[in-house]
Amino acid sequence: MSRLLQIAFMASVFVLWAPHGAAASEGNGTQAEASTTPSGTNSISNVLVTPEEGGRCRVDFDYVFTGEPSDAVCHIDLTLQTRPDTVPPRIFHGPAVRRPEPGAHHLATSFDYPSEGTSTQFIISMTNGGFGVTTLSPNVKVLATQRVDQVITWPTWEERNLHLARDMISSNSDENILKARQMLEQLVAKNPKLEPAFVELARVAMKTNWGPEGLHQAETLLDSALQIRPESVDAKILLGYVYTHQQRFQKAEALFVDAARSNPSNVWLWTNWGELLEMQGHTDQAIEKYREALEHPTTVASGEARLAAYQYLVKLLKARKDFDGVEAVYKRRISEFGAGSCFSVDYARFELNVRGNPQAAIDLARGALSLNCEDAPSREVLGLASYVLWAQRSGPESVEALNQARIYVPAGPKALYLLASNDSTMAAARKLLGTGESIDQKDNEEMSALGYALESSEVETTERLLQLGARPDTPVGPDSMPVAFLPVLEGNVEEIRVLRRAGVNFSKLRYRGTTALDIAKRSGNDKLIEELTHNGSTL
Repeated sequence: MSRLLQIAFMASVFVLWAPHGAAASEGNGTQAEASTTPSGTNSISNVLVTPEEGGRCRVDFDYVFTGEPSDAVCHIDLTLQTRPDTVPPRIFHGPAVRRPEPGAHHLATSFDYPSEGTSTQFIISMTNGGFGVTTLSPNVKVLATQRVDQVITWPTWEERNLHLARDMISSNSDENILKARQMLEQLVAKNPKLEPAFVELARVAMKTNWGPEGLHQAETLLDSALQIRPESVDAKILLGYVYTHQQRFQKAEALFVDAARSNPSNVWLWTNWGELLEMQGHTDQAIEKYREALEHPTTVASGEARLAAYQYLVKLLKARKDFDGVEAVYKRRISEFGAGSCFSVDYARFELNVRGNPQAAIDLARGALSLNCEDAPSREVLGLASYVLWAQRSGPESVEALNQARIYVPAGPKALYLLASNDSTMAAARKLLGTGESIDQKDNEEMSALGYALESSEVETTERLLQLGARPDTPVGPDSMPVAFLPVLEGNVEEIRVLRRAGVNFSKLRYRGTTALDIAKRSGNDKLIEELTHNGSTL
């Protein structure tokens, strides 16, 4: 076997450990032969081979290791019948995948793509020699071995590249998407009839050029896919999505109905169908479709569509103020992706802002933080929830909570802005101001809490900050502009109304001799001009 192939195999191996006695994975692996090692010595047993999605394969086995020799390692070899089938099978000798530990243990190893072709037998071995050796290496002694018959057809070069391109597009990285497009273009150049490549190119068109132009490009690419293979369910599902966002609702629904007849494994059918119904105002039916998406089997391929269904379902249930329903969805998603998953920060925000349970929010956010997820949202929830605990408690517990809060959300304009963003955290904002923090303090960017709220067009947060005493004439930014001018520059009429109700008289505010009305007239925004010409009370 070539060194290059050995390196590729080694790079693909990912080892997982389970406690001794853990059950092997369910699957269609077959029973292994009896161990060939003498009783009471190093041994391998209970081998189970399970094909997985995307050309991957999982191997489970139990082993007993006496501790000698100290350089022992475990190997996985397999017989491989390369294409064409007339070529005799060969042994694919993989490198060492794990150093065994003394005692009885269970090992699960997952890997993919050793080569094109069909493997018929897996050979699990324990040898001396250390890492970097194969079972063909000189002076290697086999300490224990066991074989299991299992037929796996490994993906072709074309199938592997399609799978890789699909994953790269789903990453939403601009760089990866461009690389995926190049791969797909090369695949089509070699095989102009490769229908899945046209489907993936349609995804690229939408992700790189979202809007009428990108949707039209996707439509034409999907038309090509259906010309190649009229029964392509994936092309129909994605074309239905395109029609939905072109507001061609009847054509979209006809495609979804057609695709559903074959009960496809592509969960995007029901997620996209739910979005179609939601865009038409059919909320009840949309909720049913999102729930239907979640009732389909959980697979690697369905993950993105299931996450979208969770997101859309939560949004609709929140709009209905069905908070018990929202919580049930959050719990289900946590059970699917694991406690402390990177999705638990949404649930943490719900516990803090809706349920008013800061300790539960802290527990959930800390779990996500320990997994090295994108930690900014988790840190924010941890800080805000700790401020709330500080406001609720007394004595040493309150002091400890404040110390934690200062770590994750340091006191300052951002902290006051975030604490004013929800009713559940307002008590903490008031207590923070009671310690001497100024509501109009500014950060290094010369921005105040009210400035951040107005800049983000958060009307309710603006109202809360005004209730806390924030002054609309506070100069902010490098040019020291009155903070109330920010919505004027943005043409945000709703925020201007909030400020006027709070007593701001825009006719008396000046910035370098210019009034808010002067700015509005220059913009030509009639609604803004009309709002500013109303009489207001003095500041």
